[in-house]
Amino acid sequence: MQIEENLHHDKKEVFLPGDLLSDETGFISGTNTYEEQGKIFSSTTGTINQTNKLIMIKPIKCSYQPQIGEIVIGQIVQIRDKKWIVNIGSSSEATLHLNSTYLPEQRQKTEDDEMNMRQIFAENDLICAEVHSVNNDKSVNLHTRGLKYGKIEDGLLIKVNHYLIVKQKRHFIKLNNNVNMILGHNGQIFLSNQDRTTNNQKVIYCQNYTVQQRVDIANTGKATKFLQQNQFKISQISIEKVLNYISEKKPQNDWITLIEQFFSEQKSKQQQDQ
Repeated sequence: MQIEENLHHDKKEVFLPGDLLSDETGFISGTNTYEEQGKIFSSTTGTINQTNKLIMIKPIKCSYQPQIGEIVIGQIVQIRDKKWIVNIGSSSEATLHLNSTYLPEQRQKTEDDEMNMRQIFAENDLICAEVHSVNNDKSVNLHTRGLKYGKIEDGLLIKVNHYLIVKQKRHFIKLNNNVNMILGHNGQIFLSNQDRTTNNQKVIYCQNYTVQQRVDIANTGKATKFLQQNQFKISQISIEKVLNYISEKKPQNDWITLIEQFFSEQKSKQQQDQ
């Protein structure tokens, strides 16, 4: 069906969260849209679909496209030919070769290492790695040469849409509340008390969590999930912005009410800017 002239499409095919779809009267807000002050906005990334006066957005479902140097979090799915096959949410296969892994003693890999690959990474293990190269067939080669990479455990894993992740200078981050975050370019985020931001360590220790650390990680996870649900970009700045807002307002209201207020204010600001 032809989109009517008074829709704000301007012939563009893809709409982002917060994009204005229509400011004319008579239109109805449908799936993946919302209405504010008589205007209809997109609430997700996708293409517009109109049936009579009903306006909807069809979400774009696209897989992660790795680029060299990006930080990813993935799960080991198979071991073969001196390689681990890793699921990083890409449409192409990602592999980690034995020679691309880190050993504290910095020695050459041996046949014993090949025989004992499962002692390094086993099936279903979560790992953090860097994209080393992308081949002509779009298959991906990873590496974990460095202490900050490797197996990750004893933390909170959060999955978000990869296109919401903001590319920034650092993706191994210590937040203001002392929660350590790995911000994967592929939409996987890992929260823990394990500091991977320093280079003078020889071992990453898994420490027991204090009650406050558990609370801080849970709240950081909630803030990240609300950013995802409201289709806001996810970065150190945006997460800390939510957490700071909650910290300043408490204990006036419960956590959920406060965070809903935060996103309501942010959407109002977006509309004013438009």
